[in-house]
Amino acid sequence: MNMDQIDEVMMRYVENEEMPGGELFIHQNDQEIYHGMWGYSNLETKTPVSDDTVYCMCSMSKVLTAVGFLKLVEQGKAGLDDEVKKYIPAFANQRVVSDERFDGEENFAKYFIKGEKAPLNDVKTVAADRSITVRDLLTHSSGLEMGAFGMLCRMTMKCEDETLETRCEKFARMPLDFQPGTATGYSPTAGMDLIARLTEIITGEDFASYMKREIFDPLKMKDMTFHPTKEQLKRRMPLYKRVEGKLVNVTGTACDLDGMISGGPRYTSAAGGAYGRVSDYDRFTRMLANGGTLNGVRILKPETVRMMYTERAYRHLEAEPGMEWGLGVRVRQEPERAVSFAVKGTYGWSGAFGTHMFICPDRHLAVTFGTNREDLGGSGSYISRKVEELVFGIVDCY
Repeated sequence: MNMDQIDEVMMRYVENEEMPGGELFIHQNDQEIYHGMWGYSNLETKTPVSDDTVYCMCSMSKVLTAVGFLKLVEQGKAGLDDEVKKYIPAFANQRVVSDERFDGEENFAKYFIKGEKAPLNDVKTVAADRSITVRDLLTHSSGLEMGAFGMLCRMTMKCEDETLETRCEKFARMPLDFQPGTATGYSPTAGMDLIARLTEIITGEDFASYMKREIFDPLKMKDMTFHPTKEQLKRRMPLYKRVEGKLVNVTGTACDLDGMISGGPRYTSAAGGAYGRVSDYDRFTRMLANGGTLNGVRILKPETVRMMYTERAYRHLEAEPGMEWGLGVRVRQEPERAVSFAVKGTYGWSGAFGTHMFICPDRHLAVTFGTNREDLGGSGSYISRKVEELVFGIVDCY
């Protein structure tokens, strides 16, 4: 396999209207071995993808948020096993759903596919065995917004004018979907938004400002932001959805980020609200691959970066076969069971609209990919999986 095959595959996706356009960086040993751009940043105006194209990063924001908090851990200002109630007393005395009406895939389908009304007001609960911790949040093992009841509660929240503080107060009133640390899954918003709120409490600074000062500016991620300007939004790749084999612009609809998050102008969505160029995020990916430093600027110590992909939940819980959560990243523990082309120990995460990043410590790889299509399936995107297949196919040939 050679580099030309990447262009062939990606151009086929563009020509088949499987993605409007995209961009990919591959670095090995901090040397760029590939950079490609294909298609359009705007199909309607036929504007080609360029280095100035801004993407909605969606849940790749979670890795940014985790690194921001881990800076505080390495500074001794917080601990992985700190109880959340230490910082937000409202998280004391939590309850856990124990209601068979919310158990199993059949009930999940009943509420989320068939659209039946859920009995949210009289749910049966029991006391939590213990308090949730920072580790629980980072490893998606808290039980908060991680099952049918939690997801339904989140979807019914009226959050238009809220801040992280007010939203996290609502999260504190939500019963957990399972006892802390006993299961895993994925918390789309609550877990990492809480990590961001803890960051605000510890630093006394709003989260967006903290991230700009501590991460984005030092790494020269010039367009990375949680609150894009009008000029940045003009350069944003619109959000597209595939309908009957054609890409349709769904920007600004309920499918778009604002529709999913339901946040007002004062709300910083640390779990999924970052915007930026692929080259911006690539600088962050490279920093992690380099053990916490880029171009002489240190963000984290090597041992802190190592924690991200070696620390786990209290119990080793598989999010998917062969996959486990590290601290804000998913780790390929057994790639063959995960049907993954990656090497064991590869870690990273993805965004709902098709963005994807991963780092392979064994191959000294840093990879960042961007596109914006609403119905790609997030971390399960077939295009993201193809990127991994292509990258490891090339690297393993050298």
